[in-house]
Amino acid sequence: MDKVTHVRYIRRRKRIAAPVFGLWLFLLFACLLASYYFIHSPYFSVQQIKVSDNVNITEEEIIKQSGLSKGNNIFKVNLREAAAKINMFSWIKKVEIKRRLPSTLLIRVYERVPLALVVNNDEFIVVDKEGIYIKKVKYVNDMNLPLISDVPLSEKDICGAKIAAEGLHSALSLIELLDKEILEDVAEISSSSSQSLTLKTIEGIEIRFGEPNDLDRKIHLIENLLDEHSEIINRETVEYIDLRYNTTPVIQFR
Repeated sequence: MDKVTHVRYIRRRKRIAAPVFGLWLFLLFACLLASYYFIHSPYFSVQQIKVSDNVNITEEEIIKQSGLSKGNNIFKVNLREAAAKINMFSWIKKVEIKRRLPSTLLIRVYERVPLALVVNNDEFIVVDKEGIYIKKVKYVNDMNLPLISDVPLSEKDICGAKIAAEGLHSALSLIELLDKEILEDVAEISSSSSQSLTLKTIEGIEIRFGEPNDLDRKIHLIENLLDEHSEIINRETVEYIDLRYNTTPVIQFR
């Protein structure tokens, strides 16, 4: 093929390719336009908002707090912002919001689990294992939980915040480790600081744990004492049991 013929061939190919390229460009634009209108059509409008795993907060309260509403395009909903609003509830530890196409939003909440009641003058503060201030109650019977007394609270300890007092967190660690049967016999845990854990039983026996270290060993000692010598360890015979020393328990008889 000579040079002139080659040039003519190239030009002919370009003339043929130009309309084909234009057709493909038009089809691509049409597809994008159709997709845009389809995504923004009423088919993808939110029709249902479902809440799961909520116990202490109603579905209506959660949806209202989230700012989510029916009728909005499901792809335009800001899930992160809605979750952040729901997290403002002191009861809520974590929130997951998912889209279920074409028109449903699923909200799953993880609520905090109350672990203890902190004595606060004539009221009680409900806290979870992290020391988060969940709510305040007037009466102990409202929540069947262990009592923690002598915790130094401050003005910064407000609903939804983490109570900073180290004594509280030492007491919470003790509660988590105690056997359920022993917990049922606990009247209160005094914890004015992280170094002065004292448990008082319903029978009036004081058990001094001292510093919150080596709690597993101390709990094991007291469990053995109560199991093996329950007939001689009672409010009439024992004033306190001291576990603060790295020795056998010191028992002060009355």
